Amino acid sequence: VHDTTPFAVQAEVTLKTNFFGTRNVCTELLPLMKPYGKDENPDSMFQKADLLVYYIYSIKRKLYTKTILKERKKGFHQKAGKEWSDKKILGAHEKEGWPNTAYGVSKIGVTVLSRIQARLLNEQRKGDHILLNACCPGWVRTDMAGPKATKSPEEGAETPVYLALLPSSADAPHGQFVSEKTVRPW
Repeated sequence: VHDTTPFAVQAEVTLKTNFFGTRNVCTELLPLMKPYGKDENPDSMFQKADLLVYYIYSIKRKLYTKTILKERKKGFHQKAGKEWSDKKILGAHEKEGWPNTAYGVSKIGVTVLSRIQARLLNEQRKGDHILLNACCPGWVRTDMAGPKATKSPEEGAETPVYLALLPSSADAPHGQFVSEKTVRPW
């Protein structure tokens, strides 16, 4: 919030790390995942903030449409990422309907990415019973969140570990946003 780095630079670095980093790791590792494997993409409750409800609706509408789902094999990630990182849009991002939070947008992108990846797993590897979800550890005391965060690192690990240790007979959650070991609407 207090970073004086120009928004375009913040957005580029944040999106490369949170969205594209997650996408790139999954692109390489999901094909190698064995049957009954689990993937928890790191996400955030930040997207639930009351002040962002309008923006979230706008972003969801832009990202999670039938057109994008149909075009996912043709480069969804590049299309969404290009819109986020295009310097022209970043200069006028609020006028274009994007919120003034690169972190929030990147994490909403992870939620959308996780849903698409889960659908692709259903289409391409249904019999492998792989579960993939977006997972929020909560507000954890880290260098980023600071000492006032409500959870210890151990407490923050509870939901990701819960998902990773689901029994092989589990068929859900899959393609969901999970926080506090509970599927949450987004």
